[in-house]
Amino acid sequence: MRARDLAEPYPTIALFDQLTTAADLLVSQQLPALLVLDAEGHPVGVLRAEQLIAACLPRYFEQDPLLAQVIDERHADRLCVSSVRPVSDCFPPGRPRPFSVSPQCTLVQVAELMARTGSSVVAVTATAADGTSRLVGAVTAARLLERLRQVTPA
Repeated sequence: MRARDLAEPYPTIALFDQLTTAADLLVSQQLPALLVLDAEGHPVGVLRAEQLIAACLPRYFEQDPLLAQVIDERHADRLCVSSVRPVSDCFPPGRPRPFSVSPQCTLVQVAELMARTGSSVVAVTATAADGTSRLVGAVTAARLLERLRQVTPA
C-alpha cells in the first residue's frame, strides 16, 4: 500500500492566517494538527497543537521556564492565543522540518517520518510540472495505525 492509498482530505490553514483561526479549527474538529499552506496554496508545513499551545505562552517563558511557577491560577487561566499573531510565528526561521511524502511512498516511509518528526499528520504531495508541491491529502497516525492493524496478524 502506498501513501496515495491512505491519503484523505484534511483541514488546512494559510501561513498568514491568525493563530485564533488555527485554534478554533483545532478545537472544533478535535485535530492534533493542521496542514499549513502558503499564499499560493502549496503545503509548507504542519502546525501541531503543541506549537499552538506554546504560542499561547508569553515569550519570556522561553528564557526562564521557572516563571511559570510564579503565575497564579487567576492569571494563568487568562493565557490565550493572540488574535494578531500569524500562524507563521509558530515556525522557527529557516528551513522547515520535513512534513510530506510523495504519493508513491510506502507505509513504512510514512511511519518513519511521523516517528522522526513527532507529527501525527503527514501531508501527501505531488510535484507539479512547475516544480511546486500540490496537496493530494494527508495521512494521519490513526489512519496509518488502522491500516497496520488490518494487515498485522493477531
